[in-house]
Amino acid sequence: MPNLEAMSQISGPTCQTVASGSRRKRNLGTTLIEILVVIVVFLIGILAVIQIFPKGFQLLLLNRSKIVAQTLARDYSETLKARPDELPEQIVSAYYDGSGNLIINSAKDPNDLSTLGVSLNSNGLAADGSGVGLGSWQYYTASNIFRRVIGEGRRVPAPRAVGSTNLYFGGLMVLQFGPIDFQPAKLGRVSNLVVYGNDLQQIIGIPAPQVLRTDYQYFVSNPNNNQIALTLPSGLSTDADRQYRVSFSAYLSNGSGGVVKRDYTELLPIVVQGQAGPDASGQLPYSTPRSLVALVGDPILSVDLNTLRVQRIFQPILKTDANQVFSATDPYQYKLLNENLGVLLFNPIGNGRFVSRQGHDREPLTARVNYDVFDWRILHDDFRIDAGVLPGEPSAVDPQALIAQHKLPIGSLKVSTIAGPDGLPNEPIANLEITPDSRKYIGSGYLPADTSNANGPGVDNFVLLDVETGGVYCEVNTADRSQQLITVNKTTGVVSINDLDGDASNGITGELLMPDGSTVNVQMDNRAVRALYRVNQEYSLQVFKAASQYTISPTAASLSVGQFYVGGTVTGAGQSTRIYFSNSDNGRKVTVGELTYASSVDNQVHSFVGQDFLIKKGGDPSLNLPYIDLTDVDPYATAVNFRNGIGVRGVKGASVAVRVLWNPTTFRLTPDSATNLSHLNQWAQNWRKTTNEMFLQKQDVNR
Repeated sequence: MPNLEAMSQISGPTCQTVASGSRRKRNLGTTLIEILVVIVVFLIGILAVIQIFPKGFQLLLLNRSKIVAQTLARDYSETLKARPDELPEQIVSAYYDGSGNLIINSAKDPNDLSTLGVSLNSNGLAADGSGVGLGSWQYYTASNIFRRVIGEGRRVPAPRAVGSTNLYFGGLMVLQFGPIDFQPAKLGRVSNLVVYGNDLQQIIGIPAPQVLRTDYQYFVSNPNNNQIALTLPSGLSTDADRQYRVSFSAYLSNGSGGVVKRDYTELLPIVVQGQAGPDASGQLPYSTPRSLVALVGDPILSVDLNTLRVQRIFQPILKTDANQVFSATDPYQYKLLNENLGVLLFNPIGNGRFVSRQGHDREPLTARVNYDVFDWRILHDDFRIDAGVLPGEPSAVDPQALIAQHKLPIGSLKVSTIAGPDGLPNEPIANLEITPDSRKYIGSGYLPADTSNANGPGVDNFVLLDVETGGVYCEVNTADRSQQLITVNKTTGVVSINDLDGDASNGITGELLMPDGSTVNVQMDNRAVRALYRVNQEYSLQVFKAASQYTISPTAASLSVGQFYVGGTVTGAGQSTRIYFSNSDNGRKVTVGELTYASSVDNQVHSFVGQDFLIKKGGDPSLNLPYIDLTDVDPYATAVNFRNGIGVRGVKGASVAVRVLWNPTTFRLTPDSATNLSHLNQWAQNWRKTTNEMFLQKQDVNR
């Protein structure tokens, strides 16, 4: 069969060709071993690349945190610039000893972020070297070491109503660095909140009866020995007895032939009883001389008159006592409406009073306050509430209410479900979100202000303060606690304010807890408010303020805050071209009003006026103190020259610094106190910081 033969001839070779091609394709493939080798190589390369990402992400987070901190410091600096008249005279490091006495620690360097405690237990409570409990370690570490504010204040504010009765009508002042740590006065101990007025004018010697005396002068007798005494205006008996605040630096014997210097800043006030009227010559009544030795109880050798200051104290009036009303003639009165937020109400007649001195222009009556900041970790955000918007279209089934929103500068608020840096639960803002402990007020006459009713459920570390009245906005409707009025996104920091009454025609309505304890509904659109909040990573915002005025000290030993020492005044103590300051002034800027000095180029007395300096530390073999150096201005300067009686004068603090600290790490508490302190110190090495320094001065202090 020729056809079959032909088919065989054709099909045979074709099948062989296909089979041969299949074998060639199998030879070009990869084995399992080759695939595994390739996978291993790829994994090694990918792992090497992946290891780069965590560090990159970490750097991105650190840079983001730094930018946020810089923005926070810059914004708060602008807030301070807008209120220069309210700047304090200075902010210093201070603590209380075992007897409750306030100690100004001028030797503390602001760059030293270590704790004041020497032991730390498993509950996070620190103690000092004498075993006296200080409290939670956060209040004695880093930023919270410098929290004593001296001389914050301004003219007595214009009066307004901040309550439902006339008991709450007066000049309202909300301290700008609150919340505050208020300690009421106890037997033998003054309160750490002191309110006082303008400086009285100092006159050496007792004037003759015919010499005109004013209500704003005091006289110093025996100024050069330990019998120094003050004669003070007493006022009329128709008003309350006057109280005067006295502060100074004095020299005492150390018991072994040497002399030590001590600062007296928070003494018991001098009480002067009022007299019936002017004396026979028509002069205003004055007290009998009051010995400073008797006042302090120490054997004073002499007093530095440059540091001696006297101011009349404002008397506190109980806010809830209907029988204690503001005087119609005595402007030196105030009510402490909220001792936690730092809200004060002054006698309304004080706004129209002026102080007159010989040789000086009239100035308005000023109210100044010394107090302790409660916690620099409580951040501030001052803003005005925007008009609300409708989040959706209203309907009969789903009516929509107005809502206003505001973004806090830093999100990630503290919550109780997340542990703090020491592993312990985050606590609410004490005395603001929980009922305050009334035990410390026993015997003081004060009733603690309770704003806990305004707080929403849970720990949110957020409080919204009304700047116009000193009241606190309620986070929930007190009549219907199921209605949430204010909510905060703890991750993003977005504050949402919901309309209380649901009526869009009258804007955002909120509920405000007033200082007298009553609640009122207020229209919140464009209202000035202050958000107080606390965030993770221990963010804190603190303010540094150099002294408004500095005085010269004859020695470098125990330099006080607000003092300077001219190098070489004591032989061998300091370089002659340097002016030294206390450690607490390290990093601050000062302006020297006038300085005369000798130069190596000639025998003439040289001078400069209004020169700015940065106080710096380091490179001084004779004194371990920060300083300014004349050679930074004139390299040929050799020493301060007092030949024409000038030397150095008019030294003032020239700057205000805002510093933001944060720490992204954690540490572990153990049953062993020494181990805990070691862990805390290691954790403190991870502080990050950014500082914004600006030229800003408080108005001159009249002496």
